Amino acid sequence: MMVSSSALIGVSLLNKIMSVHAVSKNLLEKDDIREFEWRFGNIKYRKQGHGNPILLVHSLDVASSSEEWFKIVDELSESYTVYSIDLLGCGLSEKPFMTYTNHIFAQLICDFIKVVIGKRTTVISSGNSSSFVISACDNDNTLFEKIILISPEKLSNGYLIPGKRARTYKAILSTSIIGNLLYNIAVFRLNIKNDFYRKEKFTKEMLAKCYEAAHRGLSPKSLYSSLVCFYTKKNIKFELSQIDNSIIIFEGKYNKDASNIIKEYMKVNPAIETIIVDDSKKYPHIENEEEFLNDLNIYL
Repeated sequence: MMVSSSALIGVSLLNKIMSVHAVSKNLLEKDDIREFEWRFGNIKYRKQGHGNPILLVHSLDVASSSEEWFKIVDELSESYTVYSIDLLGCGLSEKPFMTYTNHIFAQLICDFIKVVIGKRTTVISSGNSSSFVISACDNDNTLFEKIILISPEKLSNGYLIPGKRARTYKAILSTSIIGNLLYNIAVFRLNIKNDFYRKEKFTKEMLAKCYEAAHRGLSPKSLYSSLVCFYTKKNIKFELSQIDNSIIIFEGKYNKDASNIIKEYMKVNPAIETIIVDDSKKYPHIENEEEFLNDLNIYL
């Protein structure tokens, strides 16, 4: 019992040290951060520029935040009012202990446009955030002008559902000591460079910000458990087929699933337009921001 107790105390201290160290530099803090008081938790965002509104929605991951848009947000704000949001469970926004679902994020997008922006908005989303942006538009398409999806995930991923093994793993992650240790190990092994064609574009500062984002807040592991156990997945094929708003997909030339993903989306909604950005993989807005912005300005 003494050995077990000592081990648990040691693991608990290790978890605490890792969390404190990760957030010690406050790399995500900025003077112009604003707050939207939402019913599931306070949402942090930035507002820049003047003109028609654009909402930037980063990819949904424990290491993600509005910092994903740092290469393009200043230039966009020269012609538009740009809102860059930290999703619930991400970045500086609150991270409540709860199960995160596609419906929650879809409702967040709708509520944010209604309450904060107050007019029809062009939404630019990254990665797996595409699914709940599509769901949000299907819920109320009057809130949306255009939808621009950057490297959206496969539609077939929407068929993934939590099984018995996933529910068991989620229960283990919810424990205070062992769950925190498993989460810290998983985050420590994050290899975001694999999603970059040009590895040098992913700097040490970007890695530090991702690591900080993954450790901030009350319960960052809650989003992680919801993601890896498929609670955020949803089949959006029907919603996608019903949308009349303009939808444009941007893909990196070297994203190996790009052609299949484009075919999937266009089969469901043939009106979708697509752009391929050279010298990039999953994050063309970071790896080749000049070409990305040139192509983007054609559609805005």
